[in-house]
Amino acid sequence: MRAELPNLSKYQLDCLRRFLRFELSIEVLRKVLSPLVTFTLEGSATQQTVTYSAGIPKDPVKVTRADINSAVEKARAGEISPERLQQWASMLLLNDAFDWSGEDEDAISDILADLSS
Repeated sequence: MRAELPNLSKYQLDCLRRFLRFELSIEVLRKVLSPLVTFTLEGSATQQTVTYSAGIPKDPVKVTRADINSAVEKARAGEISPERLQQWASMLLLNDAFDWSGEDEDAISDILADLSS
């Protein structure tokens, strides 16, 4: 019998939502998610990893086109660095707790892939 993976707590999911809005740094998120989610987002896209050892949330953090547009605007306005935007996009792409399925799914995937590289 296969053991069930532990679920992320409501607090951890809330922190992921806050990260999505740039209200929480990657360093704080790393501490909050450890040991269920570990990640390396430094370096090239081929060196970036997210090891996810938690169960996939029943209600993952929804990523919308508005979230993507807001992130790009924050980068253009100088509110966040290009490196922070890249790490943000990589985390969204690699972490199973984020979901952007729906009508904008392909566009969001393409934009996140561009931002993460």
